[in-house]
Amino acid sequence: MQITVVGLGYVGLVTATCLARLGQEVMGLEADASRLDALERGETPYYEPHLEGELSLQRAERRLRFTLDPSLAFREPDAILICVGTPSRPSGDADLAAVDSVIETIGQHLGQRTVIALRSTVPVGTTRVVEARLNSNLAKRRGPRDVPVLANPEFLRTGRAIEDFLHPSRVVLGRTAMAAEADVETLATLYRPLEAPLFVVDAESAELVKNAANSYLATRISFINELAALCEASGASVDAVIEGIAADPRIGGDYLRPGIGYGGSCLPKDVSSMMAMGAKRGIELPLVAAVAAVNAAQPARAAARLAEAFGGSLDGRRIAILGLAFKADTDDIRDSPALALAVILRAKGADIVACDPQAAERVRALQPWIELSDGPLEAATGADAVVLATEWPEYVTMDLRPIASAMRGSLLFDGRNALDPAHVVGAGLTYLGAGRPVSRPGAGLS
Repeated sequence: MQITVVGLGYVGLVTATCLARLGQEVMGLEADASRLDALERGETPYYEPHLEGELSLQRAERRLRFTLDPSLAFREPDAILICVGTPSRPSGDADLAAVDSVIETIGQHLGQRTVIALRSTVPVGTTRVVEARLNSNLAKRRGPRDVPVLANPEFLRTGRAIEDFLHPSRVVLGRTAMAAEADVETLATLYRPLEAPLFVVDAESAELVKNAANSYLATRISFINELAALCEASGASVDAVIEGIAADPRIGGDYLRPGIGYGGSCLPKDVSSMMAMGAKRGIELPLVAAVAAVNAAQPARAAARLAEAFGGSLDGRRIAILGLAFKADTDDIRDSPALALAVILRAKGADIVACDPQAAERVRALQPWIELSDGPLEAATGADAVVLATEWPEYVTMDLRPIASAMRGSLLFDGRNALDPAHVVGAGLTYLGAGRPVSRPGAGLS
């Protein structure tokens, strides 16, 4: 099939590349000329494991093309997948300006009836509004009639996006009355090679699936962070508690690791969007609001624990932060708790030095006051404390003895509970984690 993917950002580029890998003829429409030039050179605009190699392969096989020209992209596609960004406004509402712009452009250039999938994360009710607006625009220029728009939320995790696309847990399609069975089948055909469960529901339910899934995952993270605080205050071990509750098959252990909070473009945005959707409909969502509040407090709580470890003040302390991306295997720093922690520590008088194998240049442009080092050893040199803020594998497995020797102090704060306390203590460092007992060389746990 001839597929047009609109928007070649985090979701769109992975979608376009993976559909090409599945044998479709894909054209990616991108409004940013500099981004398109980079793609033509085989360069991806962000770091995602294996994406650049797969992109080059599909380009070489001529299954993937790019264009700035909407008249070319919308001339005769069998399906159009909209993958533009919908960032949060200050109110928490999703900003649908990019979606609105795409619909206007499709209305001006669509050459034949096709089926459109809205993969962008949008509030409940958006798909029907978009469909009505599109067909109104088409009618004004006597273009194709009854063009259906289906909700098709994506469930791609940053750092594992290609794997998630090719091996999804489910595919969700949300239809309106305008979508015929053949239209649903067109989109289903795209995903059938993935051998994943296919759910065909109403558009509103499909839209809410994405927000609900991410809000629930965020709830688990905020819950375990509150539990970690209780463990610290009571002397319990959060690891032992997690082991006990995760053994319950109704609970499991996923998304139950405490630390400095969640970040990125999905969980914070979708939690905010759910609260905004409730507010618009007069529905209070106190649990979702609490999830956001707990998460927002985690960097400040981590900073307070660091200050406490130094007798209540961080003035003049040099703090090395290992990792700046919101999670490993990405250069995405949107809503990064590591950056939030850096800002708070600086406000408390600390000097910040940091490193990240992928996100350093993005941080340099956004927060030029952060001193950036080439790696953990350089960052730790002369530091009073080291903070593991992003669980990059090379940081989690590194030899801590050179780190300890290079530091001025001896405190390591594990902001992801990704390290073995015994390993840290064995290197001569004091271990401080989330919900875990403090561990000091020669003193055991306290």
